[in-house]
Amino acid sequence: MASPGGWRSDRIRDIGLTMFTRIALLLILLVAVPYYWLLMDPGPTSVAPRTIDIARLRSLAESQQGQRPVGIQYAAVATDNEPGTLLVAGGGLRTDETAVFIWRLITPGGDTVINSGLTEDQSLATGYDGYHPEMQQTANGWLRSARRIIFTSEDIDHIGGLVSLVLADRKIAGKLIGNPRQIDALRALAPVLMDSLSPAPAALADPAGYAAIAPGIAVMRTPGYLDGTQMIYVRLQNGRELLFAGDSAPMRRNVAWQRPSSRYVAEWLGSEDRAATLGWIKGLASLKQREPGLTVVYGHDFGWLKDNAQQLQFAAAPAGPLPAPARKAVR
Repeated sequence: MASPGGWRSDRIRDIGLTMFTRIALLLILLVAVPYYWLLMDPGPTSVAPRTIDIARLRSLAESQQGQRPVGIQYAAVATDNEPGTLLVAGGGLRTDETAVFIWRLITPGGDTVINSGLTEDQSLATGYDGYHPEMQQTANGWLRSARRIIFTSEDIDHIGGLVSLVLADRKIAGKLIGNPRQIDALRALAPVLMDSLSPAPAALADPAGYAAIAPGIAVMRTPGYLDGTQMIYVRLQNGRELLFAGDSAPMRRNVAWQRPSSRYVAEWLGSEDRAATLGWIKGLASLKQREPGLTVVYGHDFGWLKDNAQQLQFAAAPAGPLPAPARKAVR
């Protein structure tokens, strides 16, 4: 027979274990539930795929007379390594290489440049660990000599690099082919540009609009990430087709897994319509099945680009010369 003291000791130990278990479970719930909700939850799975009318894009791209682009160069002006679950909900903690890209569509008679990069201050403000001014210098040369400039969204890492250039040379603003949301964002960054920016093409004023841009190039608006988000279709002179998905699909796994960015990135740090973006992601997944010859170019996936650049014949930009540091006056 157990002594009364022993019974009380066992009882106290059992109560202590029960309390410890409850506290541990509570702590797990306090961590696990927000983690799942912020970083893993894929959002409303019942969202229907959005239609990407590839036949219309092809027709618009072919409707323009002249030579199509013959090659593609890219510049990665800012880079980072981010947990996979940030830009792909439930993507795990393994890091993914991301980058801010500028694309040069090399074209006889005048290039088209997609996006404009950003300044070092803008790069720091948006959280990129690596900034490469020599790449931005090269991209600045592309922007100055381009015939036209287009953007995949009005986010700062797409339009920011254009502002300082236009302030130095207002004529560059006349090359921009933007939708109203993108032009509004540029004007907000630099009100002095209001008289220099061209009005948005009528076709791009429609949030669901499609528009011909140049021989072999057409655009469709895909609001979701931001209201001015759009995809850019390109058909090269050799017949190869590409669709620059921009921020509608920043990473390859967005489309492969049909998952948007995490709620933390999309809704806590940004103001994204995740349901709309998921619809475009599902639309891209469906399009890839129907059109295996079409290459989807993901908006920020540096790992994907490194894996495929040689096969796709994407040429990395050479580093541009940096301005010489100012010399101190000799007294």
